[in-house]
Amino acid sequence: MDDTGNAPSLLDTFLRLSLIEGFTVAHLRRLRSSGAAGRPAGMPPQARRSLPARAEAALSSPEAARKAEAIRDRCARDRIAILAFGSPGYPAALREIPDPPLILYRAGSEFPEDPAVAVVGSRAPTGPGKEFARRLSGSLAAAGWTVVSGMARGIDAAAHAGALRAGGVTVAVLGCGVDVVYPPEHGRLRAEILENGAILSEYPPGSLPLPNRFPARNRIVSGIGRGVVVAEAAERSGALITARFALEQGREVLAVPGSPWFAHTAGSNRLLREGAAPACSATDVFDLLGGRGPHVLTPPMRKVLSVMAGECDAARISAALGLPLPEVLSCLAEMEVANLVEKRAGDYYKRKSERPGTTPGVSPEEEWPGR
Repeated sequence: MDDTGNAPSLLDTFLRLSLIEGFTVAHLRRLRSSGAAGRPAGMPPQARRSLPARAEAALSSPEAARKAEAIRDRCARDRIAILAFGSPGYPAALREIPDPPLILYRAGSEFPEDPAVAVVGSRAPTGPGKEFARRLSGSLAAAGWTVVSGMARGIDAAAHAGALRAGGVTVAVLGCGVDVVYPPEHGRLRAEILENGAILSEYPPGSLPLPNRFPARNRIVSGIGRGVVVAEAAERSGALITARFALEQGREVLAVPGSPWFAHTAGSNRLLREGAAPACSATDVFDLLGGRGPHVLTPPMRKVLSVMAGECDAARISAALGLPLPEVLSCLAEMEVANLVEKRAGDYYKRKSERPGTTPGVSPEEEWPGR
């Protein structure tokens, strides 16, 4: 009971319990199965500090009721959705993991939950690793997949940026409040994600990015989608924590192979030795996680494909379209990752087709609108 004498609603109950950091649906289930209620005052002092005892105390605490009400007011003011476990909008895939959060806060809009895949990696990646993550995520997003990551520096930011550039949907899961810009230099990226996806957190608005919160949020990163792609990770990396969570949740794990001489990819290569699937292109992800669906071509891809016949030199495509050569090469590289074109000797490219006149994974109507 709260201080008004009224029993709290289910949302209010979950809000109060979620304010006990580390308390998840798994703890709630154990609390219910134990049949213990209203006994914290009669427990020894050490037992009162346990999560179940703190949970029982929170349900009858006037202070917890006031905090829950303050959170509801703040979320309503800042247009932040509160998603209680089991309620509409709460990601369905997340309900299946061993310890789903009681509450998710969402800034931005609803997003396509399936198909979705996480792309994670080092906060201090190599240039090629960062570029590959960007292009891979762009290809996945262009094919209609929701790209999930943690908005951290490095690979995470590249994954979000790649999905956004392709005109797709991306979701960031934070280890702080959804209203907190972290890292601070990602203000612009955060704004773009809010326009084309969502930002999620199990921590209330205003929560600071404390170190212990990031490993916990990784289970949400891995739990939302069908699998996790580790684009670049050292031996000690948060991305490996995400991969471990994925395995515990029954999700697939893929890793981008790296040089055996380079420490930045030692963790990724270890995942491969332990049985992770290699991710050398978007096709590898599609094949393992259940098919790609129709490929959605971005406007630059459409332009490039419109002038390709046989083997084409990149400079010739550039001249035909009146586009800068670096822009054309970047688009071709992204199309290569998406398995739309095949690179030949030099800067020559050949359009890949499953049958004459079609592009892999693209329906005739999508490739030739109005035909």
